[in-house]
Amino acid sequence: MDLPCEQIWNIYKQRADTENRIKELKYDFGFDSFNMKDFYATEACLNIAMIVYNLMSLFRQALIKHDV
Repeated sequence: MDLPCEQIWNIYKQRADTENRIKELKYDFGFDSFNMKDFYATEACLNIAMIVYNLMSLFRQALIKHDV
């Protein structure tokens, strides 16, 4: 790679953060085993889990801002 060191660091930092979000989804929201027999049922579960995750994330951000 012929990129500056800081840019390479930022790229890997984003990747590490993404992996943390995937771990949260798997372990906190049961994302590792919710596959249904029907595709549309699986899609509905995925959408509901993503909505719940986003709501919890917003709630967490509101609490952090409120405490500071």
